[in-house]
Order: sequence, then structure tokens, then C-alpha cells
Amino acid sequence: MSEAQHTQDTAPSTTNRTRKPRAAKKQPQFTGDAPALPIATKEAGQFGRVAITNVTPSSADGAFTPRVELGEPFTVTARVFIEGSGHVGATGVLKSQRGRIMARKPMMPADATLESYAVTLQAGEHTDVAPWDEAFAETAKQLGNWKFAVEGWADTFADWLQLADEEPASERIAQQGSEILSRWAGTRDAALDAQQRKMLRDTAKEMLDETVDAADRIAIAHAAEILALHGTNPLRDGLTASADRPLRVERPKSSFSAWYQFFPRSEGAVGNEDGTVTPGDLHTAVRGLERAKKEGFGIVCLPQILPTDAAGAVTDHTSVDPALGTVDDLRAFIGRAHELGLEVAIDFTLAFAADHAWKAVHPQWFRADGTIDYDNDFAGIGKAVMEALDGWIDLGVTAFRVGAPGDTPLRLWQDVIAEVTKAHPQALFLAEDGDRPSMTRALACAGFTQSYGTFAWRNTKEEVDGFLTATNSDAAFWQRNAFWPTTPDSLSNYLRDNDIAGYAVRAVLAAMGSPAWGVCSGYELVENAQLAGAERPAVSEPDEVRVRDWGTSDDYGIAELVASLNTIRLAHPAARSYHNLTVLPSANPSVLAFARHTPAACTGTGKPDTLIVVVNLDGYHEQQSNIHVDLEAFGLPTDGTYRVRDELTGREFDWSWDNFVALAPWADVAHILSVEY
Repeated sequence: MSEAQHTQDTAPSTTNRTRKPRAAKKQPQFTGDAPALPIATKEAGQFGRVAITNVTPSSADGAFTPRVELGEPFTVTARVFIEGSGHVGATGVLKSQRGRIMARKPMMPADATLESYAVTLQAGEHTDVAPWDEAFAETAKQLGNWKFAVEGWADTFADWLQLADEEPASERIAQQGSEILSRWAGTRDAALDAQQRKMLRDTAKEMLDETVDAADRIAIAHAAEILALHGTNPLRDGLTASADRPLRVERPKSSFSAWYQFFPRSEGAVGNEDGTVTPGDLHTAVRGLERAKKEGFGIVCLPQILPTDAAGAVTDHTSVDPALGTVDDLRAFIGRAHELGLEVAIDFTLAFAADHAWKAVHPQWFRADGTIDYDNDFAGIGKAVMEALDGWIDLGVTAFRVGAPGDTPLRLWQDVIAEVTKAHPQALFLAEDGDRPSMTRALACAGFTQSYGTFAWRNTKEEVDGFLTATNSDAAFWQRNAFWPTTPDSLSNYLRDNDIAGYAVRAVLAAMGSPAWGVCSGYELVENAQLAGAERPAVSEPDEVRVRDWGTSDDYGIAELVASLNTIRLAHPAARSYHNLTVLPSANPSVLAFARHTPAACTGTGKPDTLIVVVNLDGYHEQQSNIHVDLEAFGLPTDGTYRVRDELTGREFDWSWDNFVALAPWADVAHILSVEY
């Protein structure tokens, strides 16, 4: 006999015993329809009780993680709906890389037809802490893969409010309202405090007092305190959550940054009496650091710091060009930059000379013509690149400008950047943009922090409007376009044709049109512009040392303007995000306008921040236009005027829906208007 059989056979008989019946679980009674209940989802793609679709930000194939800078406001959207005509609500949820809920904010209706909702979230807070500061260790802990999700729910209280409007004196409606408030008070999900729970329960009790007219009892559920609680701590029936979506949070200056580029051999170069030029070096280049600091830039970029052959191909990716100095000289240069609060970026282009230093150790990496063969030991080449970058980072370099990155296999950059930033989260990578949009986007997905180059060629109102919209859109979750008015070896026809005013216009558009912008040394001197009717072609500084007379910079006013632009950018949270720009209508093709708006919840000041930028693209003539502002979109009074202040001049104006603007290049090429709330 088994132990089980023995236990069964010897167990005391219960045939004649009377068992006390178990009390039946009390089922709630509802005067109206029962509330929506959650439906569990067991696999991806299944709908819950509430449908949640089209969650953004999300790449078309979902393969690449969207990214934002620490503290950068961004918008999450989704379509949230339920069967029938019931009301729904939506909530945006943000989780840290450790899974902790950092924010849970109500989403607002964005498009009634599409049943879409939107919310602005912010991963962490903006900080200006430098990578070499001890405090950066705390900043680094906040970086990495965060998550966001959308929660949808049946809004039972909103359904009741609608019924109450239809039957404002119904006894049945009063009882339903009491039941909803009672259940709301007892719902843990609503996260109510004791006082809020008591308020709801007391109101629910009063609504059952039949000695009072039903209309009055229904009215008390419309109290301002309850309606406010509905907005902040609602009753969420049938609660459904989308899958968590990844969000890459990157370090400060990954998107909001101002770059200043100069060639050390031109910085401090001296023209001799015999017509020759004595180039500068890393010692004389310190002057460029002082100027960059004075003009308000945060990152200094040094092209051609690596040794090259006559054709410009790099001979060693781990050494400093001897003509500029030594590694110790660069270390001293970086040390001075850090004292001034400036980061240092260097060129790191994978253009290999035939006699590259790696060839002696790894001849198999090179083809017969001297070019690199990535198919022969792909992993080994990638490892060598990582080690070279690690060396520069150990020296204090925090950013790398990469020329022609599209000439290198995407996977190499993807692997290299992932490994380098894992070990050094302070490392930034700036990709030179080309004429292949698909490659530019792919490089961004591969990990390049920013791309630059094509803004210089967008000059008409139509071109700039389109580029502003494309840059400051959901595409910026992957591709961050940095706006540079020029590059070292090119100059647009617009700058040649529009004199000093053209340089001012392009500086304003670059600084205010993108969170990331930069200028090349000599921009302040209006180099290569059409002056006194004489056209001079652009000079390619990578091929020629430039001797500059910085004593004349005050003659143009561009240096002062650039400094003002950087001051304005630092003072206004609205300048920091790729996700808050709106192009404003202007009928005049020579007048361009746009606004940047950050809501109060994301400014750190308790007030919204709005900048309105109006630019005259004509460098020679006054242009006029009406600028239309959607006041409701920016939380401005719709029945009167509001005050704006020109951050460039200090003048103040009263604006409304439609506003007349006249800009003359000999007076003001642009307005940068901050809105007073």
C-alpha cells in the first residue's frame, strides 16, 4: 500500500460531519454599467482592454533606439481608444535605466480624428557639468537606456460627467456618481492622499442624501477640487499599458552644444616681410581658446591634428603632427581649455596613408594600392581604431569630428562608437554630412552624435523652412543636424552675395535654428564675402595657412553678434531641444520666422519659455511682413496683447495674433523675441 493510499484509507470519515459553507464573495452592485476591467496580454501584439497604437518616438522598423540629451524635453504620442463611444485617458510613463518610474504624466488630446494623445517628458535635468569635473560621475549614472510607455484607460468619470450634462436632475445619475467617487477613493492606482480620499468619500455620501434635490447632488461632484483631481489622479478603469520602449539618454552637449573650429597652424600664423608665412602651432593656438571662450562657445574643434602625407591621408592615428608640437603640447593645450571650461574635439578621419604606422605591424590590412582592406580582419581593424580613440580620450579629448565617415563600413563605426561610449560616456562623434541622405541617417543610427555640413547650402526661405522642419522633428531622435554657416573648405553663394548682413543672418539662423551649431575661425572677419564690389573665391583652409588680423574683428560686428547668440541660447531652455520648433507663416519670401516653445513643466523656472525668431534674408533691402502666431499653441492670451523683448537689442513690443515686422540690414537683420508670461 502506498503512503498516499494509506493516508486516504486511514483519514477520519467526514460523511456525517456538517461543514460550514464558505461565504460567497460579495459582488459590487452598480447602478449603471459595470466598469471596464483590464484584459491581460500574454504576447506581443495583443490588445488589452484599451487599444494603444502608433506609439512614438519609434523608428520605422523599430531597430534603432531613439535618443535625447539628459534634460532635453521630448514628446511622446500614441493613439489610444476603446470600443463604442466611451471616453478614454492616456498617461505617459518614463522609467530610468534601473526601471524606476521617474515620471507619470497625463497625456493631452492631440488629434480628435485620429484619437491621438501627446505628452512632453524630460529624462533628468539639464546640467552644464564638464566631463572632467568630479560631479560628472553622478551625471554619468543617469545616462544609458531608459524606457518609456503609454498607459490607456477607460475614463469612467468623464463618461459620468457627460451623462450628468444630459440628465442633470436624475436620481439614477446621482447614485452612479456616488458609486464612482466611492470606488475612486478606494483605488490604490489613483495615488490619492488621505485628504483627497476623504473628500471623495464625503462627496459620495452627500450624493446619496435623498433629502437634497438630485440636481444639487450631481452638481457637488463638479466641484473644482474633484475636476482638478480628475486631471492629476484619475480613476483609471481597464488600465492597459503598452510595451516599454527603449530611449537612449546621452550626456550634456550631445545635442545642445556650440562648436568653434580653428586650425592650429593658422592660429598665430605670421606673415613675413619676404612674403612667406610662419605657421602657428599648439602653443600659439591657445589664443583661439581665449577667443572661443569670449564668444561663448563650449567645444573647440581642431582639424588636422594628426600627421598626414602630402595628399592629406593620415599616417598615424595615435600621434600629433610634429609641425604642431608633441603629445605633451596637446596635453597642455587641453589643460588650458579645461581651465576655461572648454571641451576639445579633434579630427579623426579614417583616411589611411600608404605608409601608415599600422602597416608595419598589420600589412594584411592594406591593399596593394595602400588603401585599407576592411574585409581582411574587420574585427582587428575595429579594435585598433577603438584603442586609438581611447588614447585620445585619456589625454582629455571628449569629441571627434569624422570626415567622410560614409567611406567606411557602417558596422565598423557602429561597433567602435558603441564600445567607446560604453567605456567613455563623455565621448561625442560629429559626422561630416554628405549628399546621401540615406547614409547620413544610417550614420546617425550607427551612433554618430551629430551631423553637419548641409545647412550651409540651404539659403532660400523655402529651403530653410523645410530644413528647419526636418531637423526639428521626430527625425532628430536619431539624426541631429548641427547648423554650421560655413565649412573650412567651402562658402555658399549666399554669403558671397549678401555682404556682412548675410553673415549675421546665417549666424542667427544657425544658432537659433538648431540646438547644435558652430562656426569656423575667420567667420567673424567676414572672410571671402563680396566687399567693395570685388568677388573673391573661397579659400580652402585645409590646404592653405591663413594669416588673420583679429584686430579688425570689431569692424564687422559678427563676433559681438555670435557672443550674444550664445548668451541667449544659454539663458533660454527653449533653445535646447530638437522637438519644439514651429515655422510661423510669413507671406514675404524674404522674411522667415519660427518659434521655439518649452512648457513650464520642463523649464525649471515654473514658467513657459518661448522664443520667436524673425529674419530678413535680404542683405541689402528692408523687407516687411506680417507674422502670424498661434496664441493658443503657446499658452498666450487670445483676447489681448502680450509683451515680447528683443534679446538682441533690448527693445520691447506688444504682439498679438498677427504682427507687422520691418527689418532693414543696416539696422536689424533679425528679431529674437522672448515672450513675457
